[in-house]
Amino acid sequence: MACGVPLLATHLVAGYDDPEVFALTHLTVLGWVTMTIMGAIYQLFPVALQATISSPSLARWNFWVYLAGVGGFVPSFFFSWAPGTAIFGSLAVGGVICFAINLFRSYPSIRTWHPMAAYVLCGLGWLMVTLGFGLAWALDWQFNWFAISPNMLAAHVHAGLVGWLACTLMGVSYKLMELFALAHRRSWGLAYANLAAWNAGLAGLVVSLLLWPGSPAVTAVAALLGLSAAVFAFDLLRMWSSRRRRAISLEQAYLAVSVTSLLLAAALGILIASGASLHPNWVVAYGYAAIVGCFGFAIIGKYYKIIPFLIWLNRYGGTVGTGPAPLLKDLLDDRLGWASLALLVVGYGGILGGLLAAQATLVTTAGLVYLAGALLGAGTLGTALIPGRQIRRSSSPSRALPRRT
Repeated sequence: MACGVPLLATHLVAGYDDPEVFALTHLTVLGWVTMTIMGAIYQLFPVALQATISSPSLARWNFWVYLAGVGGFVPSFFFSWAPGTAIFGSLAVGGVICFAINLFRSYPSIRTWHPMAAYVLCGLGWLMVTLGFGLAWALDWQFNWFAISPNMLAAHVHAGLVGWLACTLMGVSYKLMELFALAHRRSWGLAYANLAAWNAGLAGLVVSLLLWPGSPAVTAVAALLGLSAAVFAFDLLRMWSSRRRRAISLEQAYLAVSVTSLLLAAALGILIASGASLHPNWVVAYGYAAIVGCFGFAIIGKYYKIIPFLIWLNRYGGTVGTGPAPLLKDLLDDRLGWASLALLVVGYGGILGGLLAAQATLVTTAGLVYLAGALLGAGTLGTALIPGRQIRRSSSPSRALPRRT
């Protein structure tokens, strides 16, 4: 994705109705964001909700089927190969259905109910709606059953972005704020009420886009979603303010950029829904703010928490108490993480400005800055995988743990 933006800058500023733009969008949404969320849910669901994944073996097959589907679907879009979109699109849908079935079957095992469970459940429902639209559109591209209007495409996009991705990430953010910042709360009433408002607004948006495109109903439900996004930001900020772990972490900084982008995307969405006379590049900017700004920054920030934890658990979980072991913070160099964040924010802001102003040169230049930040972040996370290079302060007495007796 980071490589694709500077390479396709002229296509992006021209608008969204372009095979190359569709390919880059699906590479980002399906290949990066959705695949990351699937893996994170498989890991987090049992820990956060004291549940059991119904079939771990199905989860492994789920990965390979989905990978093969997306791996063929994106190039098929890029080269406008209609049979490939139908074949590989169906394969990707099969992988997602495996994931959804596995997770649905895991819900009865939940022992600790949390808003995250409700948000993810709603997200799964919208994922099924997105799949229905997406598979129909992919097959129609091959068989020409009917004409796909921009409003039909918009219904598909919003079911996926606002329904599947946003619902899931909202729920996960609530839970990880508790775990990482020690921000516990007694009442989740506002979170549940806002989930109902969010889903009501999205249902109204999808229906109005399909049945009454361009009507005041589209603007009204878009405004409801914008209000719901503001409520979520307020609720998460209130939760963050009550945290016991007062230091601001790298993950929280990424989350701040994510939530800010959510509000920006909501504002742009309301403006577009109102029927304002805008160029197609504003629609691309709206999608970029949502996908890369909101979802992308949230996911990258959580990498800095989840990946070190998984590495530590794999390497040292079975030997705790028998010898030296690093702290989680010692597996990564936070200074490089903060430098990567700075580059990503500068690049992201420049790309967004270039899209709004239809300046391909600015999109290309800022895209290279974003790519540098992405490479630095990937390198920083990758160093934790190298044995012997992850403990930066091994002489600290806090690493020496007593032997078990």
